[in-house]
Amino acid sequence: MNDPRNGKPDDINLSVEGSVTRLKIIGRIGVSILLSLLLAWAVLFLSYFGNVLWKQFKGERNVSHFLKAVQQQHYDEAVSRFGEPLNKESLKQLQPFRLVKYGRINADFDDGCVCSGHAELTFQAKGAPITVPALFTLREGNKPGQICALMTKEQRASMPQLAQWNIVVCGSDSF
Repeated sequence: MNDPRNGKPDDINLSVEGSVTRLKIIGRIGVSILLSLLLAWAVLFLSYFGNVLWKQFKGERNVSHFLKAVQQQHYDEAVSRFGEPLNKESLKQLQPFRLVKYGRINADFDDGCVCSGHAELTFQAKGAPITVPALFTLREGNKPGQICALMTKEQRASMPQLAQWNIVVCGSDSF
């Protein structure tokens, strides 16, 4: 029997309609798979990026807490926030040299981890305060591992205690 609309047999129309329906279903499945893959990629990307931001926040916070304890001369708290090899006696030996101000603490993401960062430290001994840039490292638990004051020859000459700070908190005075 022929279809009165186009004069073709009904079985051809049914097979064409069936093919179109199958193509629509396959297209919907393909789009669903593609959207699922894009969603999974977005979730992984956001969770990784969120983890990096969280580690940066924790590292900056821990360095800030350590520097605040040093600034306020709460050496027991400073040692607990820093850990070994720092000890209370070595921090006390820095006096009358002291940390007056700190700021611009930024942990950096590099080579797959949040392992280091930089800050700005202001020290004072007997004369005028000196502001120097500093680099810090983070170790397990995002605790500060080293905080090294970077200084010029003029700064080193005007405040020799900066070298002592680097020996105690950085492990070396070569900065």
